[in-house]
Amino acid sequence: MIMVILHYPALLPTLEELRADKEKSVPFFESEIPGLIDKTWGTNERTGRGASVYHFEDLVSAEAWFNSERQRSFRAQNNATLEYFDVAAVAFKRPLKEHARA
Repeated sequence: MIMVILHYPALLPTLEELRADKEKSVPFFESEIPGLIDKTWGTNERTGRGASVYHFEDLVSAEAWFNSERQRSFRAQNNATLEYFDVAAVAFKRPLKEHARA
């Protein structure tokens, strides 16, 4: 399993606005990216920074997504940085979707 962290300037000024916007994107990420296990969007209103954390089944799937025109364009337009990690362990307490809506 591969974890990828993408850092960028915050896309929207508040958590509520980001949540409302990204909820519309969920179906795309759940069905259109081969090898994607999950994606989480985050924002830090104090620093004006955002991040997305992705988990992929393998490096080939992750590289295919991040080498796509859509991702290359996003990174160029937003001065985004990208870092790949091998996943060593996962702790799972409850589904993230339930927690994000709470």
